[in-house]
Amino acid sequence: MSRLVNFPSQLSRQLGFLERSCQSYDAGYRDEAIRIATVVRILVHQTKDSTSLLKHLGATTINLLSTTFEPSSETVSFVGMGMMKIGNPIGEYLPHLGSGPINDLIPASKWWSQVVLVLDEKHRITRRSLVLAAANKDGGAHVDRKLTEEYAALAADGAVGSFIAKTDNISKLIPMTDAHLVSLRQIGYEVTSSSELRKFCNF
Repeated sequence: MSRLVNFPSQLSRQLGFLERSCQSYDAGYRDEAIRIATVVRILVHQTKDSTSLLKHLGATTINLLSTTFEPSSETVSFVGMGMMKIGNPIGEYLPHLGSGPINDLIPASKWWSQVVLVLDEKHRITRRSLVLAAANKDGGAHVDRKLTEEYAALAADGAVGSFIAKTDNISKLIPMTDAHLVSLRQIGYEVTSSSELRKFCNF
């Protein structure tokens, strides 16, 4: 006899997966960010062939936490998902988690489609495009022969800038790396910190 799926329990399970992936990322396993993308896709991504967990829960109108504002259409450079930490001899590019100035609750549909990174006039990256590229093409749930153009651009060294390291009065540009992974970790923080989502869990 078939057994009905308990969707609140499934949500609790997926948030557990997400929290453990975030912890692994913070422990130094940065590629765990790809698994963060897979969980977020399960939670939010809705198509005619695939039903999101939010839809199963009747929770598509809830608010999710956004830690960035959306840039204007004229903006040609914007980094909303990470921060530069100055160090010695060079710095790091890191997710800012809850330390940034913006912690807004916005409708899940707007959150999903919000532009969070602008690399140039051609590459305006939303949470949706970033998460789906990581999950569907970069090994989260599937490996594709070719990455999306914008995802590949974000994953390239120096996509969000470089640090200047000076040794013996000689300056050298050190590109910031893994901007795609940093951004996914920040998205993981947003989801796990979304209080309205947790109200649908079975604890």
